[in-house]
Amino acid sequence: MVTPSMRRLFLWIICVLVILQLYGENNVQTDSLIQCLRLTNDFRTKARLLLRISMAVELSDPEKALKYAQQARQIAQISDFDSAEIKAMILMGANYCRLSLLKEAILTGELIVEKASRNNMSMEIADGRGIMAVAYAQIGDFDNSSRLYFENLKLYEKINEKRLLGRTMGNIGADFLEQKSYIKALEYTRKALRIGLEIQYPTLVTDQYNNLAAIYQLGFNDLRKALNNYTESLMVAEKIEDYQQQGGIMLNIGRIYMDKKKYDSAYFYFNRALAIFKKLNIPVLIADSYTALGNYHFQKSEYLLAMNFARSGLEIGNQYGILRIIFDASSLLHQICLLEHDTTGAYQYLVLKTQANDSLYALQNKKELFKVEFQYNQDKIAKEQKISQLRSYFIFGFIILGLLSGLLIAILYNSRQKIKIKNAVLKKEKAEADLMFKNKELSINLMSLLKKNDLITEVSQQLAKIEKAPARANLKEAVMKLNQEIKMNSDDRLWQEFSTRFKETNREFYDKLLKKYPDLTQSESKLCAYLRLNMSTKEISDLTGQRPETLEKARYRLRKKFGLNNSEGNLVTFLSQI
Repeated sequence: MVTPSMRRLFLWIICVLVILQLYGENNVQTDSLIQCLRLTNDFRTKARLLLRISMAVELSDPEKALKYAQQARQIAQISDFDSAEIKAMILMGANYCRLSLLKEAILTGELIVEKASRNNMSMEIADGRGIMAVAYAQIGDFDNSSRLYFENLKLYEKINEKRLLGRTMGNIGADFLEQKSYIKALEYTRKALRIGLEIQYPTLVTDQYNNLAAIYQLGFNDLRKALNNYTESLMVAEKIEDYQQQGGIMLNIGRIYMDKKKYDSAYFYFNRALAIFKKLNIPVLIADSYTALGNYHFQKSEYLLAMNFARSGLEIGNQYGILRIIFDASSLLHQICLLEHDTTGAYQYLVLKTQANDSLYALQNKKELFKVEFQYNQDKIAKEQKISQLRSYFIFGFIILGLLSGLLIAILYNSRQKIKIKNAVLKKEKAEADLMFKNKELSINLMSLLKKNDLITEVSQQLAKIEKAPARANLKEAVMKLNQEIKMNSDDRLWQEFSTRFKETNREFYDKLLKKYPDLTQSESKLCAYLRLNMSTKEISDLTGQRPETLEKARYRLRKKFGLNNSEGNLVTFLSQI
C-alpha cells in the first residue's frame, strides 16, 4: 500500500513557497524560460531561471526538476550566490524524496541546515529539517522524523505561517498513521485539512483527504468513508495535475475495491497507477504497483503472474533498501510458494520477510514520537503560561495603578466635599445664628410693644374715666381726641415695627404668599404674619386690640381662601410650610 509518508509531497510545496516569495509567481511557460536561459550570460540570472524551470516541471517530471535544480546549484556556487544555492538544494532535496533517493535527501537536508545556519536563514533551516524528516519517515525512522517535524512546528506557530504549519501537521499525522496511532493521526490530519481549506491550499487539501481515507480504511475499517475521501483527494489532485498523487490515490482505491471483491475495478486502478509511476520513473512506487498487481493475480489464483509481479517488486525493494516493499513482496512470494509446494522457496522468502519485519519493528519505536510531542506540548504550555502570567502581571499592575489613581481621586474629591459641606454647615450655622438673633430681637421688640400697648391701654382706660366725668366738657372732648390718636399711633407703630422685623427674618414668605394668593387684604396679610409666628388668638388680640371673636372670623375666612378644612392647627401648619 502507498503509505501516507510516501504520499506526502516531500516538502516541494515548502520550497516553492519560499522561492516564490523571492522570485515571483511561477506563471511563465517552461519553453519561454529555457529560451531566456539560452539568451542570458549573467550567472545570477541563469540561476534564477533554472530554479523557476525546476519548479515548473516538478509535478510532471521530478527527475527533470532535479537536474535543473542541480544545474542551478552549480551556477550559484560559481557566482557566490548563496541564497540561490540554498534554494537549489531545497528543490534537490524535495525531488530526491519524490524519487525515493532517501540517502541523498538526508545528506542534502543536512547541507541545507549547515549552510542556512551560517547565513541566519531560519526558514531555509526549517526547509532542510523538513526534507530530512520526510526521508526519515519514508524509511520508517519516526524517532528522527518526529523530532524534526516538531522543531519546525514551533517555528511555524511562532511566525504564524499557516501553509507550512498545515503541511507539518499533516506529516505528523502521517507518522502517527504509520505507527497505527489512529486517534492521534486523525487529530493532526483534521487540523491540517482545516488549515488547507481555510487558506485554499489544494496541495495540502488533497494530501489530507488521502490521509483521512487511509485512517478510516486501516484504523476504523470504514471503507465507505475511506473511498469518499480518496475520491475527494483524487479530484483535487487531477485539478492541480499532481500525477504522483493521482497514482498513489489510484493504488489505494484499487485496494478498496479488492477488499470489496470488485476485482475488475481494482485491476483498472492498479494499471492506471503503474502507468503513471512508469512515466514519472519512480521505482519505489512502481514496486508498490507490482506488489498490488501481484496480490490481484494471487486472489484470482493466477499464481505465475502473481509471482512475476511480486519478484519485480522485491527486486526494486532490495535495490533501494525499502524494508516495507521487501516485507510485502516476500510475504506474497512466501504464500505463493506454500501453495505451489515449493518449500525451499517458501523458507527463503520467509527468512526475507522475517528480517524485514524485525528491521521495521526496530525502527517503528513510537515512544520517542510521543516523548517529543509531549515535550513540545509542555514547552508550548509553559510558554503560554509565561505569556499569561506576564499578561496577568500587566493587568494586575494596571488595576493597582487604576485603584491607586481612583483612591487618590476619591480622597481629593472627599476632601473637597468635606470642605464644601463644612462651608455649607458654617453658612447654615451662621444663617441660623442670624435668624435666631433676629427672632430673639423680634421677640424682644414684640414684648416691648406688648408692654407699651398695655401701658397705652391703661392710659386709655384712665382717660376714659376722665372722659366720663360730668364737668368740664371741653376737657372731655380733648381727652377723647387724645385717646383716639394714642390708639391709632400705637397700632400703626406696632405694626410698622413688627412688619419690618418680620420681613427681615421671613424675606420670601410674603413674596410666595402674595404670588400664590394675590387677593389677600392687608389685615389678612398681617394675620398670616402673626400665625406664621405660631401666635395664639389671645396673643394676637392682646397685640392688636382686636376682639377674639373678630380674629376667629378672620381665621375662618383665611382657611376658606386657602382651601383648608376647619382645623385649629391646620392653618398654622399650612403657613409655616410656605
